[in-house]
Amino acid sequence: MPRLPFDKSSVASIPASPGVYVFLDDRGKPVYVGKAVDLRSRVRSYFGAGDARLVSALIQEKAHALDFIVTGSAKEALILENSLIKKHGPLLNIRLKDDATYFSLRLDLKEPWPRLTIVRKRKKEDVLYFGPYPSAHACRKTIQFLNRVFPMRTCPDSQLYNRSRPCISYEIGQCNAPCVGLVERTRYLKVVDRVVRFLSGRDQEVLKELEKDMLVAAERLEFERAADLRDRLQHMRTTLQSPQVARRGGPDRDIIGLADVGDEVALCVLHVRDGQLAASAQYTFKRWMESDELLASFLGQFYGPERQPPAEILMPRECADLELHREILEQAREAGVALRVPERGEGLRLLKLAERNAELGHRRTKEEDERAQDSLHALQARLDLFQFPERMECFDISHLGGEQVVGSRVSFLAGRPDKDHYRHYRLREVQRNDDFAAMEEVLRRRLKRGVKEDDLPELIVIDGGRAQLARVVGVLRVLEIATVDVVGLAKARSVTRARTTEQAHERVYLPDREVPIVLEKDAPETLLLQRLRDEAHRFAITYSRRLRGKEKIGTVLEMVPGIGHRKARALLEHFGSLSGVKAATAAQLAEADGITLALADAVLAFFREHADG
Repeated sequence: MPRLPFDKSSVASIPASPGVYVFLDDRGKPVYVGKAVDLRSRVRSYFGAGDARLVSALIQEKAHALDFIVTGSAKEALILENSLIKKHGPLLNIRLKDDATYFSLRLDLKEPWPRLTIVRKRKKEDVLYFGPYPSAHACRKTIQFLNRVFPMRTCPDSQLYNRSRPCISYEIGQCNAPCVGLVERTRYLKVVDRVVRFLSGRDQEVLKELEKDMLVAAERLEFERAADLRDRLQHMRTTLQSPQVARRGGPDRDIIGLADVGDEVALCVLHVRDGQLAASAQYTFKRWMESDELLASFLGQFYGPERQPPAEILMPRECADLELHREILEQAREAGVALRVPERGEGLRLLKLAERNAELGHRRTKEEDERAQDSLHALQARLDLFQFPERMECFDISHLGGEQVVGSRVSFLAGRPDKDHYRHYRLREVQRNDDFAAMEEVLRRRLKRGVKEDDLPELIVIDGGRAQLARVVGVLRVLEIATVDVVGLAKARSVTRARTTEQAHERVYLPDREVPIVLEKDAPETLLLQRLRDEAHRFAITYSRRLRGKEKIGTVLEMVPGIGHRKARALLEHFGSLSGVKAATAAQLAEADGITLALADAVLAFFREHADG
C-alpha cells in the first residue's frame, strides 16, 4: 500500500476507485479502516467542515499517515475492510473480542460406523453437516438428547477399535456397542438414518416410525424392547413440546438488538434455533459512529466462512450496503439469507426482547467490571505490588505420566480472561519430567519475546511455592526485567481435625519475603487468583490430553501389520485424520510417504475386518 501524509494535499494522489483506506498513527499502526466506492471522495470528506461525527474528530487527533488499496468492486472492498479490521484491530473501529465461530454437527455416512462430531469449520467434502449452532455446548446438548432416543456411538475411532467390552453408554441404553459387535451394521445404519431425518426437520415422520416399532414389539411380546421404545418416545415428545421462543418449524434466526446507554452502545444477539433460544452474545461499543454504520461493521465482522449466518437475521434498522452484506452472507452460507427489519408480529416481539437483553447485559457487565476493579485494587494492596495488575499472566506445567510435558500461559486483562493472549508451549530444551526446568524454559521464552515486542504483563503468577518462584526470579534477573511483579501461589492443603477434613488457606510467596502471605478463603483477591490458576491448569492439561489423543489415533494404525509409528504418522499427516485414511483408496494411500501398495492393501483389509465386526 502507498503511504501518504495525513493532510488534504494527499487527496489528489488517491484514485476515484472502489477500495479500502487505512489511517495510521505515528508508529504506523492502523487506527481506523474504512471502505468506499470512491476512495478520493471519501478520504476528502475527512478534511471538510461538514463531518461532525465523533469518529472523524478522533481520526483527526490520532492519524499521522494514510494508506489505501484499490479493489475491483465495492463488494471486494467490503470483504477486504472486514478482513483488515479483524487482522489489525484498529482503535476506532468496532472490535469483537469474542471471535468464536459457530459450530456444526458433522456426519460422515461413508464411515463403517458413523457418529456425530462437533466441528467449527465446514469443509467442501462429501459429508452431512447440521446447524449452525452458536456454541459447542448447544451441540453437546443436541447429541445428548439424540443419544437418549437414538443409540449411536459417541466414542472416537481410537476407542472404537481398541475396546474389549462395552462402555457405560451401552449399559444405560445410549449406545448399541458396535465396538464389540453387539449390533449388526444394517441395524446401526437404520438408527443413523433416523438421526439424519430428525435433524433435517422430519421429526414427526421419525415419531410415527418409533410408535410403529413399539406396537410391533408389544405384539411380539417383546415387552422389554417395547418399554425401551416407549421411554425414548416420551423423551422425544417432551423435548418437542418444550416452551418455544418462536414458532417451531420457522427459520433459524439471529436477532440483533441495540440499546443506547450513555456514551456507549450495547448490542445483543439472540440465536433462535428450531423455535428455541439456543444462546446469546453481548457486546459493548463506544459511541464513535452512527448506529447504522456500527450495525454494518458488526455484520461484516460477526459473520463469515467460519461463523455461518442463519436463514434469517432480524435487525433494528437498515444499514449501509445492505445488499452487499446480504450477498456476502449468502456466499458464506451457500444459501439464501434474509436481512429483515420487523415492524409487527413475532419478529418485532423478538427484536424488543433482544433490545431488553442488550440493556440488561450492559448493566450486568458494568457491575462485573466494578467488582473486578475492586478485586484488583485489593490484590495490589494485599501483596504490596509495584504496579496495578491490569494484565496478569499465570503459567502452569502439565504432563501425563512424565510424557507430553507442556506449558500453558493464560492472561487476564482487567480481571477477565483475555483469550487472545493464551498460549501453549511445547518444550524444546526439557525432555524429561522436571517441572522446575520446564517452568524456567517457558518463562524465558515468554519474557524474551515480551522484552523484544514491549509486551510484558504487570503481574506473573506461578503455580507453585518458593522453589518454583526462585527459578522465575532468576530468569527475570538474567533478562534485567525489574518492572514485572512475580508471585508464587501454593495450593491450599487439606487439614484433618477431629475426623473432619477442611481446606487450608491459600499461600502467596513473594521474592523478598521469607514467610508467605496467607489469603482469606473468600476474599475477592483470593478468588481472583484461584480463577487465574485454575484456568492455567485447565488450559495446560487439555493441551496435554489432546496431544496424547493424537498419539492414540496413531496406535490404531500401528495395529496393521507392517505399519509402525513413523508410517502411521505419515498417513495421518497426509490425510489429516483417521477418517481420511479410512476413506482413501489403495492408490491414494500409497501416495503417503513410505506406504507401498502392499501396505495400503493391508490397511484397507484391517478396516474392512473391523467394519464387519
